[in-house]
Amino acid sequence: MKDVPPGMKQPLSEKIDEMLINVQEQVDDPDLSFKLRTARQLLMVYDERLQNHRDTLKREDLDPDTLENLRELGYID
Repeated sequence: MKDVPPGMKQPLSEKIDEMLINVQEQVDDPDLSFKLRTARQLLMVYDERLQNHRDTLKREDLDPDTLENLRELGYID
């Protein structure tokens, strides 16, 4: 995983991925390991889509109140 600079929060998807990696390292069952790898891949896809949505919202000409609401909800930084 990426190192997070001091003062910055680690993205939720990275925290989840780290937890899945830790569990995957402890699992001996190939079927469970496959499911964990699949979950990690789906998490990456979801995170990419979320980032694309955030980038799109940043490019839109939205009024300040809407932007603030989106920030409060965690949709944009």
